[in-house]
Amino acid sequence: MTSFKEAVQAAEAANTISAFVAQEQVRTHSDLKEALFQPSASTHNRNATGTPHSVGVIVLCASAVLSTAEAAMSAVTELTKTTGAYSPNQESVVLVLCGGIGHSTQSMHDAVLRHPQYNTLAEQVQGQPEGRILQAIGERFFDLQVSSNGLGSGDTQQQGLTVLVEDASTNCALNAQKTRELLDAHGFKSPRSIVVAQDPTMCRRTVAAFEQVYADTIEGPPLFRSWPTFVPKIVAKEVSVGDTASLLSYLDFADLGLDDSWKGGLWSMDRFMSLLVGEIPRMRDDENGYGPNGKGSIVHVDIPQDVEDAWKTLCELLGYSGR
Repeated sequence: MTSFKEAVQAAEAANTISAFVAQEQVRTHSDLKEALFQPSASTHNRNATGTPHSVGVIVLCASAVLSTAEAAMSAVTELTKTTGAYSPNQESVVLVLCGGIGHSTQSMHDAVLRHPQYNTLAEQVQGQPEGRILQAIGERFFDLQVSSNGLGSGDTQQQGLTVLVEDASTNCALNAQKTRELLDAHGFKSPRSIVVAQDPTMCRRTVAAFEQVYADTIEGPPLFRSWPTFVPKIVAKEVSVGDTASLLSYLDFADLGLDDSWKGGLWSMDRFMSLLVGEIPRMRDDENGYGPNGKGSIVHVDIPQDVEDAWKTLCELLGYSGR
């Protein structure tokens, strides 16, 4: 029998993990500008050799939680209106719409079909890679134009924004690898900064994958920032369905001040808990994790003890057998 006290414990544990894996480093419009344009080690090196200005890159990784894409594209659109005044040295922004066809692609197609606005694109994007779904949303609803030329120059760059599509990656590691290959091919070999907009349940790990991919940069790596666009929070609620109620029935997403259609686009509670529980083992730097001592697809990530404790608590309360 699940008690309300256990539900409170589960919510607290989930929120500890959620905040950690989201790694919210960009929250406001000012945060985004600062992340894109503040000097990095690689910028200093380029300036010393007289190399022209570099770009700030935003990588929007596709997700079935479409609010992340919506928030990122809206912010990018606003950013391009103010970049000129903010950036007297004419730094430009590159937006990469990232995602191929993988195990979560169908979930993204389903999310588009359910969305009150984007469902008009469902037939157009059917069977398309995730990056192309983002492209369709960006072009239809945010007036974004994907660059069609070889070096990312031309009208889009004159307006301060170049939009590229990466549609071959199928996981976080490949998101990073394929994005770097795409940027290199378009002449953006030494970005000033890379801001990763990603599903908040895997944003920290995705940034760690980008750090790994750019670890060999001779001029110094870009400045990396994590941009989940929001951090999910869980609350415990009273239920009146008898003693047979499951733990998940006591849990709900906290009201973050957004509309009902946004909340309707979130994960199921079971899916969200599964993602949180599964993320910590992936980030561990051991033989089973993705760090240097495991698969080697991400840099070493320090996991605080309170996060490990929260993970253990959540596993026990949910009846999961973690590793």
